[in-house]
Amino acid sequence: MSQHVPLTVSTREARGSTANKRLRKAGRVPGVLYQPGGDSLAFDADEYEVRRLIRRGGIRSAVVDLTVDSGSPRTVLFKMWDSDPVRDEITHLDLQEVDMTVEVEADVPVMLTGTPQGVRDGGILDQTALTVRVRALPDALPRSIEHDITDVELGASVHASDLVIPAGVVLVTEDEYGIASIMITRASLSSDDGGAGDGDGEAPAAGGESGSAESEGE
Repeated sequence: MSQHVPLTVSTREARGSTANKRLRKAGRVPGVLYQPGGDSLAFDADEYEVRRLIRRGGIRSAVVDLTVDSGSPRTVLFKMWDSDPVRDEITHLDLQEVDMTVEVEADVPVMLTGTPQGVRDGGILDQTALTVRVRALPDALPRSIEHDITDVELGASVHASDLVIPAGVVLVTEDEYGIASIMITRASLSSDDGGAGDGDGEAPAAGGESGSAESEGE
């Protein structure tokens, strides 16, 4: 079951770029709540609180209990947001009100666990997709999908069809969609042939220059 998170916002009367700039200077983020039937409600929220929720991870599939002013909580999902990477601030937020009895689609983070066999053999893990799209009732949306890649070998790939999808959740992303692969490196090739080679056992780099190790990180 999806974990509910609370968020309180205030109705926003003033519109336009000038009003929004004033809100941001006051530590508020302007936003829009999209309601069933096509209606929308302008609001503003505490920027720090919104940023904290987003940084928790999996917020796109988290059910939010939204309180507007002092009204009754509404059930919403984070739809999208804009951010300023220089100031490290959320600059706009869109929310979507949902019916808890109607299935919705959401992007869910894919969390890879374990050290692949291919990495232990000298390869490099390349995760090309961080999320997959699923469909479920709001309360059944997972915050993330974990996948153990311990047995993934050198040169092999992980596709969306390899993921274990929780009961009550449908994978919308195409089965052949690539999630990650173990890239073959010169180090892994040297490991395969026992380090044997011409001369001193080192393969020449392209263009006659010495190669450099590559690394990845987030």
